[in-house]
Amino acid sequence: MNKFFRRCLISIISAGLSVAALSGCEITDPASFRTAAKEMSGGDEAEKKEPVFTDGIAQPILDYTDLRASDYTNEGSDILRFCVYVETDHDTDSDGKADLVEALVQIPRASAEGGFKAATIYDPTPYGAGTVEEHSMDSSTLLNPVPFDYDKLYEPGEKRTPKGSMTTLEAAAGADPESWNYKVPFSEDEGYCYAHSYDYFLVRGFAVVEAGGIGTYGSEGFELCGFDLERDAHKCVVEWLTGDRVAYTDPYNDIEIEADWSNGNVAMTGCSYGGTLPYEVATTGVKGLKTIIPFAGIASWYDYTNSQGAPLYLSAAYANHLASYNSGAAYEDDDWTVINDDYASFLWQLSNDQDATNGNYDDIWARSDYSRDFDEIACSALIVHGMNDFNVTTKQSDLMARAFKKAGKNFKLVLHQDGHNILNGIVVNGSLWQDIMNKWLSHYLYDVDNGIEDMPTVSVQSNIDGSFKTYDTWAEFEYDSFEYDREVNPDDISHIDTTAIASHYMKYDESTDDFGRKLLRDNYYLSMPESTKAAYVFELPDNYSIYGVPEVHLKMSTRNTDADGLVVSAMLMDTIDEETEFKAYMTKERLGETLPSKTIGTMETGGGLPKTKVREFVKSNTTAKLVTFGHTDLANYGGGYNGSDYVMHEEEMQAGQYYDYTIYLQPTSYTFEPGHKAVLIITVWYPYRAFLDEDYMNGVVTDSVDSSYTYSFNIDNSSFELKFPQCAE
Repeated sequence: MNKFFRRCLISIISAGLSVAALSGCEITDPASFRTAAKEMSGGDEAEKKEPVFTDGIAQPILDYTDLRASDYTNEGSDILRFCVYVETDHDTDSDGKADLVEALVQIPRASAEGGFKAATIYDPTPYGAGTVEEHSMDSSTLLNPVPFDYDKLYEPGEKRTPKGSMTTLEAAAGADPESWNYKVPFSEDEGYCYAHSYDYFLVRGFAVVEAGGIGTYGSEGFELCGFDLERDAHKCVVEWLTGDRVAYTDPYNDIEIEADWSNGNVAMTGCSYGGTLPYEVATTGVKGLKTIIPFAGIASWYDYTNSQGAPLYLSAAYANHLASYNSGAAYEDDDWTVINDDYASFLWQLSNDQDATNGNYDDIWARSDYSRDFDEIACSALIVHGMNDFNVTTKQSDLMARAFKKAGKNFKLVLHQDGHNILNGIVVNGSLWQDIMNKWLSHYLYDVDNGIEDMPTVSVQSNIDGSFKTYDTWAEFEYDSFEYDREVNPDDISHIDTTAIASHYMKYDESTDDFGRKLLRDNYYLSMPESTKAAYVFELPDNYSIYGVPEVHLKMSTRNTDADGLVVSAMLMDTIDEETEFKAYMTKERLGETLPSKTIGTMETGGGLPKTKVREFVKSNTTAKLVTFGHTDLANYGGGYNGSDYVMHEEEMQAGQYYDYTIYLQPTSYTFEPGHKAVLIITVWYPYRAFLDEDYMNGVVTDSVDSSYTYSFNIDNSSFELKFPQCAE
């Protein structure tokens, strides 16, 4: 049974309405909900509650009820839950009507009853509604090789004409928990998997909204991964919260519902994809969006998939994989076996267009590069990123910070030692992270005068002791230079080729230490064959710290001038020698990487919620630590920091001629302890990042293997310079 249809049927039965016109799910008169809504509200004797702020932060005022409880009902609950369907402007799936976006709404009962107007925390994570896991990273099985015109996506959809309306209390009275507690096909995951993530704020009088966006399971349209139509669909949800857009109680009956409980102030937050969309929506300048708190979000999809002209995967196409992974709405059947032909054509076209760039910046990347769109930004930002995040790298948060700075809007940047993760439970400058967020949201959403807007511009967690140091500026760096050790690298020219990379990586990847544990990635670089790398070793002053974007300046030449996408990687390492262990913050996996942590205490959360665990990150033993890294393409010389610099050169490169390159490493902050050395490894493609051809990884070269992965280049060492960044204060 179709998901929409099933929910509609449940609503009809729970309301005691006729099912005579079941095929259309007609509910033209919502009056039957009104009695239940009045009874549920408790009438005039209901306890009045409103937000309370102490020392500038919101306090618990509501008793928590668990929306996952098997016997959950909105009746008697301090928190009301229900789903709405926000109407967008476009008809991406060409069904004749404007696409609807499903959203789960959790609000204080008191705001629905008129006691106060609630501010909203909005998480736009596409994964939340349910992912198409059986097609994870393999959308090639879905591709329909028929050209697709992107302009077709922008056709306006016919708007619905409301046939009636419901209040929030009426909609809550008719809500059924199956609307959010459904099981996702195949994976059996719970729907709205982030529904618990903001319970801390729910009991403090904030409303919480979660939506996957167009094309995700439960919504309509196509999942477009990075297209502005995806961004604008989430903008539409913000507009509904401010009273500027219509939403409906279900997809069939055209019963309008207003956010009559909302004060019109919205914050957007989330992690990864959910941290990307808040920034994208901020670039629209939409009314009511007062602040964003992106964790590990993307500002430029080009810089996520590519680096300075080089694709970071075997294929430059990636967005089609992620789009299909979240494309629950595009399937014609409930078993997710038949996909919409137009959507399959879109995936094919997107894959071809991105793959054709082979790492070069082109129109297909420009349309999803929001790092340049700062003119309309009208809100503040609390930007959070892990310096050990090797999935979404710190350049993305840097691009966000620079955009807010150019827009003249207040921003703060928090860089921590974890990987691809949020900060809950971590103490930052003496305060639990949830309380810092609370103070920030209380100020920007409830106008509490608590001074949080004047916190230091940047807070950086030390790799030495885990404490946080603060700075007043970002993206204003000065640079130091040091001579590298000529005894380690005495040659005037370093010659590097790819020949031994695959076999070395496979041997290393299958190796274990003396305890049977898989060897850490960080040790890989120092053990590489000499033919595949050039090593530059620096003796630094004791406790020398870097802060910002390290730059590698060098001249390189190649004989492979007829190829594109020839990756050159620069890996900055911290080590003592190849055998002596030291403690460092180390992640364990490639994409799911987070640091190990331990619980050091608990704190009261309030509202009947469990106590919050207070955590600290744990260091691991290692003989090498990857501090930061960067990649460029031999065919893209002379480019700067911005991805848009890396268009394909029109002039032909000359074999053996040296060209100027700057490799910009990922922004970071790091202190080298006494006795440690900084080692910069220049090498070729990066097997820990790329999804490589299985035959090639096993050393079997066939016609199907991209020949561009066999190449070599020279470095003129007289031109080499590593610039270590410092804060320009």
